[in-house]
Amino acid sequence: MKPAFFLAVFLLLGTATAASGTAKVKANTGLSGVKVEASQVLQTDARTLWGTITDYNRLATFIPDMVSSRVISAPGAPKRVEQIAEAGLFAFVMPDQVVLALEETPYSVIRFRAISGKLVSMTGEWRIVGDKAPVTLFYRAHIVPMSPIPPLGSGYFVEDEVRARFEAVGREAERRTLESRRGSGYNPPALNSPYMSPYLSR
Repeated sequence: MKPAFFLAVFLLLGTATAASGTAKVKANTGLSGVKVEASQVLQTDARTLWGTITDYNRLATFIPDMVSSRVISAPGAPKRVEQIAEAGLFAFVMPDQVVLALEETPYSVIRFRAISGKLVSMTGEWRIVGDKAPVTLFYRAHIVPMSPIPPLGSGYFVEDEVRARFEAVGREAERRTLESRRGSGYNPPALNSPYMSPYLSR
C-alpha cells in the first residue's frame, strides 16, 4: 500500500512462478474508517516471503507509488519504519507519510500501528501461514482517516489500490524464490534453522 506495507506493505518486478492467482481483497468503508482484508496463495516459502515483507529499506524499489521506506529506529530498539508515498486519490485513505511501529514474530506475523502521520489511527498485521511452498499471505488493516472518505474512496476503489500493492508483494517473493532456485539448487531450511536470510540481516 502506499505506506505499506504494507505493511504494507506494498511491487512490479520480475517474473512470478506459476499459478499464484489473484488476491482476494475486501474493503469496507464507513463512519468507523476503512477495514481491509486480503489473502493470496503464493508459490514461495515462508522464509523468503518474510524476507520480502521485512526488506524495509528496499520496499520503495518494488512497491508502486512508494517514494521511500527506511528503518528509523536504532539497532536493538523497537522497530520503527518511515514510509513516504506519492500523493494521489488514495491519500484520502492512506497518508502520504507515515511512521509505523512494528512487532515481528519470525516467520509468521508482523503487527503494525501508525505512530505518526495524517490520520487518526492505523493498525493491522501481515500473517504468513505455511512453511514451504505454497504458503498463504494474509493482510488486514483498520484505517481511520482524519477526514471523511469521498465517494471515490469507496470500497471498490480501495480494493483495487490494495490489490495492486498486495499482489506485488507476492510477485517479488516469488521472483526471489525463482532466482534462488536457479542460482543455487535452492532448498529452504526448516524455520527453526539457525540460518538467516540475507534479506533479514540488518
